[in-house]
Amino acid sequence: MKRLLCILTALAGLASAQDKPLALVLSPPNATANLELTVYLVSGFAEAQATARDEVPQDLAATLQQLRGVFAYKSYKLIDAVTLRGRNNGGSEVAGELPDYSHYDFKYVRARISSETPHLVRLDSLRLEITRRHTDRLETVALVSTDLDVREGQKTVVGKSAVNGKDAMFLVIVPKVVE
Repeated sequence: MKRLLCILTALAGLASAQDKPLALVLSPPNATANLELTVYLVSGFAEAQATARDEVPQDLAATLQQLRGVFAYKSYKLIDAVTLRGRNNGGSEVAGELPDYSHYDFKYVRARISSETPHLVRLDSLRLEITRRHTDRLETVALVSTDLDVREGQKTVVGKSAVNGKDAMFLVIVPKVVE
């Protein structure tokens, strides 16, 4: 299995939420709320690409700037963007094929949405796995697995996984609460 390095970002305002008992932050549950996650899969390349420019949407510009400040990759490219919607206190999963014919499976076991505004979203057992099929087996190309808390609307780099020994895949999520 490829080397895995998870990077969890510090979230603005999380400290104030941590000052309160967790039961108060996440209660009472908003049973009618749904969670919409936008999931970005971004490649970081050790070598400059032919286009000589990054290929990511404008709304990821600030996130890309932060990645450049931490990592020495020459260019970045959006692999895919996925939207997934689920219910408060429930789980959700989406799977599909990427442009290079590898397969992704993104899921979380349970999402809990706080009643405060902006909402704090707790994701339990979040997991992204990217695999390639060989004739007789599946090979894991990248894996990110974690539990985390993230503020609604906050673009969060959840993890980085090494790919091909020198390149990387970044998982970026943006939660939105739909009531």
